[in-house]
Order: sequence, then structure tokens, then C-alpha cells
Amino acid sequence: MVRFLWFKRDFCKGAVAVDFKRFFKSNGFKLFGACCFIAAGISILSFVPGANFISEVVDYIVTPMQMVLNNFSDVATSVLPKAQKSADEYEKEIKDLKTELVRMRTILTDYYEVKRENAQYLKFYGFKKQNKSLKFKTAEIIARDPNDLFYGFTLDKGSSDGICENDPVITENGLLGRVSVVKKHSCRVKTILSPEYKMGAIDSVTGDSGVVTGKKSLADGNKTALMYISAQNKIKSGDIIVTTGLGGICPKGLPLGSVVEIKNDDYDSSFYAVIEPFDDIKSIIDVFILTDFSGKGDIAAELLPSKVSDR
Repeated sequence: MVRFLWFKRDFCKGAVAVDFKRFFKSNGFKLFGACCFIAAGISILSFVPGANFISEVVDYIVTPMQMVLNNFSDVATSVLPKAQKSADEYEKEIKDLKTELVRMRTILTDYYEVKRENAQYLKFYGFKKQNKSLKFKTAEIIARDPNDLFYGFTLDKGSSDGICENDPVITENGLLGRVSVVKKHSCRVKTILSPEYKMGAIDSVTGDSGVVTGKKSLADGNKTALMYISAQNKIKSGDIIVTTGLGGICPKGLPLGSVVEIKNDDYDSSFYAVIEPFDDIKSIIDVFILTDFSGKGDIAAELLPSKVSDR
């Protein structure tokens, strides 16, 4: 055990000796020695008469560097306080930016709304130009009945605005329905998706005629039907169905929609065409109520539904 400890001590001494040899031969030690030598030389020469040139040389080298550092310090001292902002200032800026963003979004929303309305009015006035006798009121949907399976709605115009029962309700794209109930400042609309709505119509391409009325099986898909068409009809998918104008219920030529397909009626051997309106009746916002037009008043009783309580 003693011999082992002695061996361990000798081994460590050898390792230490090897490390010192490497250190004295290293570049770091040589650089350290050179620096000490130069420092000692400068110290000695400073006591020698006429050796002031060394300190002058040092001043010549160091002074410009010191000036640069001082200038940098001055600039940093003047700029940094200006660049630094408190948390409250940053919070206020963020709040102001959010307020401005909301304002710009509102302006953009208003712009697109006005643009949409302008496009709507321009298209409608194109139709009115061809039907100069048309008189109308613009209206906005203010309520929808969630229990109405055929998506009827309430408008913000009533008898005080000259609205009457059975007035057609349209958009720039075509017929939506008719006024079913009138109050002083509002009215309710029965849509063309309802089985209670009936309107004489014709295929603008083939001339095949029938009656447009709603079917419960089609309403959820925003579709209605052209009923009672001939078995020899020439109606094709894509044909445009328009109003006949007969009976004085509605002006002639108002679009009702386009043909999707021809089907057999489930209860008899007759045919009907599935019609898709040009508007999604479930999502429209603004409409026109036709208060007068050429031929209004010559109502065909057989095309009007029986009186139904509509509360």
C-alpha cells in the first residue's frame, strides 16, 4: 500500500513537470515575456534624459482613439434616451393603431356595401328603362321567421309607404315573391319557394308555359317548380323561366330562375321543371317592391292562393 502511494506521488510529479515544460514553450508564455520586456524597457527609458519622445508617441497613438471613444459615448448618450420608450407609450401606440385599423375596416366595409348597392341599382334601372311604367320602393329585410319552411321575411316598408297586398318583390336579378301582409310600417313577403305562391310563367327559349309554385321537397335547396307543363315540352336544363304578365299580378318578363332538370310528378303522370332562382332567397338583404306597373290590377283569381292567416 505504501509503495502504491509513493508511485502515485511520483507519477503526479512527472505529470506536473511535463505541464510546466509545455507552458514555458507555448506562444502565450513567449508573448507574455515580450510584453514584460517592453514594459520594463519603457520604464527604464522614462528615466533617461530626452526619452520624452516615447510618451509623446504613446500620446500620439492613444489620443485619437480616446477622442473617437469619447465621441461615440456622447452620441450614444444623446440617442439612446430618445430611442427608449416606456411600456405605457408603446401600449398607447398599439391602442391607437388598433383604433385606426377598426376605422379603416369600417370604411372598407362601407365602400363594398355602397359598391354592391350601386351595382344592384344599375342593373335594376336597366330593367326599369325597358319598363318605363314601373314604380317601386326600395326596402330592407328586417326580420325572418325561423318557423317558415319557405323562408318568408319582413320588410321595413308598409302602407304608409304606399305598399299594397300582392305587390311583387324583386331584386335586380328577378322575382322573389309577393307582399302577403301589410302593416303601417312593415310588410311580410311570401316567397316563390312556397306552395302558396302561384305565378304564370313561360320558358323564354321554347315558349313552354306552366305555373311556378313551391314544393316542400325543393325549398331547402333554394329551388321552386314550373308545374303543369306538357309531356311534349321542349324545356332543357339552363333555360330561363320568366313571368307571363297575365292576370296583372306581375310585370311580363321578370326572371324567375333557370331550369335545373325535368321530373315526373309523384302523384300523377304530369311533368314539372325544377327551377333555381337567381338569388339565394335565404341570404338576400335589399329588395325592390313594385308598387305600380303596366297592367297591374287585372288579377286572375285562379292564380291567387286562398286567404291564409299570416301572423
